[in-house]
Amino acid sequence: MKYLYIIIPVIFFSIYSCTQKTDLSQFPISNNGGGTSVNDTLYVQQYPAWSQFNQPEAVLVGREPLVYVADTKNNRVVQLDLSGVEIGSISVYNPRALAQDYNFDLLVIGDSILTLTNDTISVLYRIKLVEIGGIISNAVLLPLIKSDYPTPLTSRKRRFNGIGVFSDNGYIVTRTGPDNTSSLDPDNALLKIHGINTVTSVENLSGFQVTGNGIYSIEKVYAITTFNNELTDFIITRNTTDFGFKIEWFLFNNTKGTYDPKFFPESDVDILSRAVGTPVGVCVDNNKNVYVVDNTYDSLYKFSSAGKFKNESFGGTGSGENQLRGPRGVSFFDKVLYIADTGNNRIVRYKLSTDLN
Repeated sequence: MKYLYIIIPVIFFSIYSCTQKTDLSQFPISNNGGGTSVNDTLYVQQYPAWSQFNQPEAVLVGREPLVYVADTKNNRVVQLDLSGVEIGSISVYNPRALAQDYNFDLLVIGDSILTLTNDTISVLYRIKLVEIGGIISNAVLLPLIKSDYPTPLTSRKRRFNGIGVFSDNGYIVTRTGPDNTSSLDPDNALLKIHGINTVTSVENLSGFQVTGNGIYSIEKVYAITTFNNELTDFIITRNTTDFGFKIEWFLFNNTKGTYDPKFFPESDVDILSRAVGTPVGVCVDNNKNVYVVDNTYDSLYKFSSAGKFKNESFGGTGSGENQLRGPRGVSFFDKVLYIADTGNNRIVRYKLSTDLN
């Protein structure tokens, strides 16, 4: 019960949950990731790495703040304190995306196997933490919505990939699938959902291209992040090896009632023009810097709110300092980056050298 007082603070903490080859020689790293001096503006790995996981695909620093890890191949979501001490866990089959709403409820995308057909479908679960004292081991999984939910059609081949939360406790889910020929209800979608104990409304956001690689495309959309205390805007990543725009920032146009890109190709900003592989995890900080992990080139990219590539980015394949292997998740809290280093079965943390001590 000692964590009850962490779960219900008077002041909300900010969270960020935080997914075309980039020339790694541009990154300010040397000696397998170690900087030339601590005065360099670079991310410095913090020790120890947290290595009690099996292919973790997501990490989230919650509002309490506590750390949550989608320990994917161990079929559980783990709750830790900021020092990495495990508080508890809950069983979830194949968890891969995490978010937390403003009531401190945890939202988890995992899977479920249907008994009669043996089909595997994606499920968005809610975990209510406050009412059980904040200890995740005491909680139960509340299924909210399944990926075959009709909008208006249904398909068990659809999958949920990413989730973000708006300040009104509505949430947005990325959905993908193989069938995008229907003009009425293609599988690729961004679903804006409301409902606490049950789903009360589902809106399939319009104005996006369900195929192709244009600036409005949501083909192979994977991760999504929203902004703290905001109602509408979001950033998505597209898990595709094709040429195209893979990190897309959308703003809501109140006049037209539509979503528009913050950056267009003619602006030639780094976030659109810089070559990346398969960005699969994304988060933002208080200044709206954008952090993206690329599991093809084993890299962390940082972009400013103006879309400019930042030299604090780093990467390199391996398990050494400042190296990653197939990372899939990223989160930011209190000047520290948390990365789900999936291929190395660990969570690694980084702090800017200018923020040390």
